[in-house]
Amino acid sequence: MEKPLAVLFVDIADSTQLYERIGNVRAAALAEATLLHLRRCIEQNNGWVVKLLGDGLLAAFPTADGACRAAGTMMDCQATFGLQLRIGINYGNVVQGHGDLYGDACNVAARVEALARPGEILATEDFTQRLSADLRKRTKPLHNVAVKGKTAPVRIHEVRGDDVPDDAVESTTIAFSLSDMRAQERGTLTLHLTYQDRRITLNRHNPRLTVGRDEASGLRVLSRQCSRQHGMFDFSRESFIITDHSTNGTFVRPGESPPMVLRRDSAKLVGTGLIGFGAIPQDEAQDHVAAFRVELM
Repeated sequence: MEKPLAVLFVDIADSTQLYERIGNVRAAALAEATLLHLRRCIEQNNGWVVKLLGDGLLAAFPTADGACRAAGTMMDCQATFGLQLRIGINYGNVVQGHGDLYGDACNVAARVEALARPGEILATEDFTQRLSADLRKRTKPLHNVAVKGKTAPVRIHEVRGDDVPDDAVESTTIAFSLSDMRAQERGTLTLHLTYQDRRITLNRHNPRLTVGRDEASGLRVLSRQCSRQHGMFDFSRESFIITDHSTNGTFVRPGESPPMVLRRDSAKLVGTGLIGFGAIPQDEAQDHVAAFRVELM
């Protein structure tokens, strides 16, 4: 039987890098302690843990307010544990099974969590509309995103704490994340990026690059249109994927085709083209534009 619930997915961001950085034993202990704390946050707000998901979990709440308060408390623990979380929340009808939840509301919540950048809470409009007035003031509408299995786009909101300044929301970084690729008999797929006087090659030996205004970024794009954390690139199923996490959007112009805008959505990079971080790319000389080339080497 279906029942309406607030569905929350939370995940420890970049847990693979955490295990590599501090070792398996310490990372496993830290993850276990974090998940225990997350469980307490959930139960203190009248929710329950449905199941564990590796370095994350799925939780449910009878009310949107309970899920929102739990998510805020979870984020408060990041500094304590020295890591970052990603949280996605939705509200809708679900079917409760043995140790799991089923239904469209769960699928959408999982998609929203995947779009969140480290340290960010994202929620659907179906969820935010059910918040009390005080908690709804902590949300900021972002963009519509396409969700697999949904005919209409889903409106996404960011959920902020009271102590988060507005400019922290509008500042965003492109995280270029690539899985370790396997060299095939016919060669290795490689992504070449050119930005001003820099040339960067991404492949299985150099799998990760951060891009944005933040000075800690691997590639800094010092443009007002670009956010400090702008999005993410991944190597998935033998393809390079770019995912936007920004306020102004990411514009991809493949070859001579018209540019397409990504707002909290993803696209596959093929061949050659330009990427505009926050504005439409006209040529490679613009301060917010990078050129890309995908080839088999």
